[in-house]
Amino acid sequence: MRYPVNAPGFATRPVELETAGMFSGARLLQGGEPAPNGSRRGTFSLRQDDGRAVMARFRPSPFVIDPVPALEIDGRRIEVVRSFRWYELTWIALPVVLVFVGGMLGAIVGFVAAAINAQIMRTGQPLAARYLLTAGVTAFAVAAYGVIGILFLGLVGR
Repeated sequence: MRYPVNAPGFATRPVELETAGMFSGARLLQGGEPAPNGSRRGTFSLRQDDGRAVMARFRPSPFVIDPVPALEIDGRRIEVVRSFRWYELTWIALPVVLVFVGGMLGAIVGFVAAAINAQIMRTGQPLAARYLLTAGVTAFAVAAYGVIGILFLGLVGR
């Protein structure tokens, strides 16, 4: 998914952030083209309207499961999307409770479901649809944990 970056000095060649895919990381685009790599690892070189080149880099999101990284351009932090509110974060991370019930298996299933929930909450769908979809993902995660647990116990012979 692409998000416009509202940073001063990029009116003629707008900057967009493209979130990570299944097998690729997040990317910066300028004028619809991938931004060239910067001089240091993990940086991008962006050209402002006045012709000056500035460095941009992704900053880790304070919440690991947020699919949209924070962005820093020329030393200034740019808010691409608003942070999740506390109640959204609680709802998104609800499947992580499986950690306390199911150990390592619960952690894996819970964190995968939480990451999917975060991606759903960042879509442009209506609010009710996002909450219903994330509730379905959470319910599916609990059911999947139960099925995988039963299969595992059957294989071990308990």
